[in-house]
Amino acid sequence: MNEFDGIVLAGGKSKRMGTDKSEIVFDGKSFLQIQADKLRDLGAGRVYVSGKSSPIPYAHHIMDVIPDMGPLGGLYSCFLECKCSNALVLSVDVPLISPKTLDSLLDKHFSGGYDATILSHDGKDEPLIAVYRTDSTSILKELLTAKKLAVRAFLDRLSCQRYEFNGNAKELINCNSQYDLKLLYS
Repeated sequence: MNEFDGIVLAGGKSKRMGTDKSEIVFDGKSFLQIQADKLRDLGAGRVYVSGKSSPIPYAHHIMDVIPDMGPLGGLYSCFLECKCSNALVLSVDVPLISPKTLDSLLDKHFSGGYDATILSHDGKDEPLIAVYRTDSTSILKELLTAKKLAVRAFLDRLSCQRYEFNGNAKELINCNSQYDLKLLYS
């Protein structure tokens, strides 16, 4: 069995949504609980929540070591804490991503020998639905110090492979606004 930790990126400011996305309730659970449960159920050694205090007993709350650096800051802070050499990363705002899809992403990563395996759909990468080696903290620190905060800058420094998602596109709805939230129920 391949070991991995799980990371839920939940530190965004939720400006477009107008409310904290991690606390939105869908089918009786918060987005944060939905994502953390998936990671736990898939077998993550530990589940880390980046940027938000977590009411989830089994999840470890990680505040950004370097504040206000976006997703790269969250990854850096969590990778410093990870016990496993790989981490399955999920943003909090894609609650419909299925465990089956995530399991396939993990399988591809562990069979590939790459630094990262990124979910891709219709030619678009989803770098916040990915598996990363956690020993890349020096690269992240260098990018954060230089204030190069685009996730693409990080990916450009890694050996990456893509996992081409061919399932129902509804799984990838990214809830950044009230309009996106309505799509979950359609």
